[in-house]
Amino acid sequence: MKHIHHIVPKHMGGTDDPSNLIELSVEEHAEAHKKLYEENGNELDRIAYEAISGMIGQEEVISQVLSESGKRGGAKGKGRVAWNKGKKLGPNEKLKEYHKTRVYSEEQKEKMRAGGVNAGKKNKGRKRPDLAERNKERKGLNIPRDENGRFV
Repeated sequence: MKHIHHIVPKHMGGTDDPSNLIELSVEEHAEAHKKLYEENGNELDRIAYEAISGMIGQEEVISQVLSESGKRGGAKGKGRVAWNKGKKLGPNEKLKEYHKTRVYSEEQKEKMRAGGVNAGKKNKGRKRPDLAERNKERKGLNIPRDENGRFV
């Protein structure tokens, strides 16, 4: 049985171009991944070596690959750069940064402590009698409602 092996692994920038592929026996393929792991230390090569040589089964391969990719609480972020490292800040982050550096007057601080314009007022929500009427008269729903059309 022959395996197709990437000369330059995909995780190192290799492609599926025929010039980057080579046909190896199962034993040669396992040894190639072992050698790559020893040279570069990439865990995916170790997992491939152990899987091809029969040291671990398919379920263990899946578990280790997911663990290595940061899913299931595994080796999350070990030696890797965060996906958002160097990315521009979104609107919320910009606002947070602005508030960290902003200087507030004592009057503004007092207003914030008191709760702002709506301090002490209870949020009662918007009353929509038109919707209550509509809900009362809906047909096809066997959901009990009170006299205001609200669910019981």
